[in-house]
Amino acid sequence: MSRTAFGTSTKARVKPEALPSVEKLYGDRRFNNKTGASEGRAVCWRCHAIGSAKHWYADPREAPSLNDDKFVHQTLCPGCLRIKERLYEGQVVLDSPLLFEKNEEICALIKHTEGKAWHDNPASRIAYTAASENKLELLTTTRWLATRIGKNIHKAFKGKLEIKPCFREKFVRVYWTHP
Repeated sequence: MSRTAFGTSTKARVKPEALPSVEKLYGDRRFNNKTGASEGRAVCWRCHAIGSAKHWYADPREAPSLNDDKFVHQTLCPGCLRIKERLYEGQVVLDSPLLFEKNEEICALIKHTEGKAWHDNPASRIAYTAASENKLELLTTTRWLATRIGKNIHKAFKGKLEIKPCFREKFVRVYWTHP
C-alpha cells in the first residue's frame, strides 16, 4: 500500500470492481458534421437552410434563388440528417392538466421557440412529438433547444421545472409539471 503525507492514498483503498469499466461504456453516438462536406454552397432540399464555408444558416429570401443555380449542391443540412438518423439530444416532457386548457398557447410558444432556435442554428429542431390528454413529449435534435423550450414554458406558465443532463452522454431531459 502506498503512503502519502496524509496517510494511505485513495487509489490503494478502492477495490478494482468499483472503478469504471471500459466494457460497460456504450458506443459513441455523437453526430459527425464533417461527413459529406463539399466545396462551394449547398441548400437543404427539405428545410431550405443554406450551407456556405462549412457553416449553415437560415435565409428564406436567399434560398429560392439558390435552388435554380446549377453550382449549388442540393443536400440535407445537419438538422435534417439528425432527424433522418434519429439522433436526438433532448427530451422535453410537459405534464399538466393545463395542456388541455391552454393547448393553442402552449403549442404556439413551442413553435415560436423552435423557430427562433432554427434561425440561430438550423440544426435545432423538434424531431418527434407525442401527445396524450395531460402529457406532451418532445424530442429535439439539440440539448440547447430542449432546455430553451422548458425555460420558456416555465417562464410563461410557472410550475416546476427540472433539467437533468445525462451522465457521460450528450443528452438532456427536461421535465415541467404544473398542478
